Amino acid sequence: MARAERDGAASAPWLQGAQPDSAGQAIERLPGLAFAFEQFALNIPTAATSLLKLEGAPTLDAIRPENLFASLGDCQGHLAALLHSASLDARLMLIFDPKVAQALIASVFGDESVKLGDRPPRSPTTIELHLVAELARRLAGALEAAFDGLASLELSFERLETLVDLHGLGRRDGPGVEARLTLEARVGQLALIVLAPQAAFAPLRKQLATEPGAETPSADPRWARQLEQGVAKARVAVSAVLDELPMALGDIAGLSIGQVLTLHGSGMGRVRLECEGREMFWCKLGQGDGRYSLEIEAPIEPEDNSIESALAG
Repeated sequence: MARAERDGAASAPWLQGAQPDSAGQAIERLPGLAFAFEQFALNIPTAATSLLKLEGAPTLDAIRPENLFASLGDCQGHLAALLHSASLDARLMLIFDPKVAQALIASVFGDESVKLGDRPPRSPTTIELHLVAELARRLAGALEAAFDGLASLELSFERLETLVDLHGLGRRDGPGVEARLTLEARVGQLALIVLAPQAAFAPLRKQLATEPGAETPSADPRWARQLEQGVAKARVAVSAVLDELPMALGDIAGLSIGQVLTLHGSGMGRVRLECEGREMFWCKLGQGDGRYSLEIEAPIEPEDNSIESALAG
């Protein structure tokens, strides 16, 4: 449907409930939504690996309010994956570029000499439909992961369809959220659209209204005490190192009982105290009641990791 026709249709009484202006203001007040879609773009290359070869992360071109009727009308004839969110009890759509099947075949079978647009459009084959469906399943997982920390979408792939029904996401006059991305495949550019009714995000308004990382939630004091007590009771190994000797493997194999090894340190009695391989303190070696003892003298600076440097100081 042409844009002029849809603009005229938007003034019809049965479309007045869409209220795109107020919808736009609502989206602007949801920075978490923008963050989630940015994360989705970053997740796509990993999700699509071995299926669609991309040159870096896709570009997030826009997140905007859109009338569902207008969006679906623009994409008539495109392949779309219908996803269901169990936690939100809502459906979302992934709408693919018409050239996606051609790009998948070129990537999977290594025919990267083909450039998108070189061949006339045609109906996808059964194999191509299976590839697009598999890509949709992976993208659904990437989208679900993008919302982790904000909400649990619990997305599942329902079906792949050619867009004909303008009621695929509910009321045709309903306000929607449309995220447009550009994927740089090795064989050319591909467009990808995520479309959802605005009502789907209504239960998440509180979570999405907070910019991730902008606020640090206060910790539960009781939980903090339990964590501190648990960490304090954890048992770790502590080692006292007098010196370290570089030796060849053959010399080590020739060691025998009674053999005397010469220490390379310039002084005696300085010991390095380590915990799980991390250097902590310089200690003084002593003896009392028939046992060796260590007296902590000074902390070890991060860049100071040799006994020689300690003795020189």
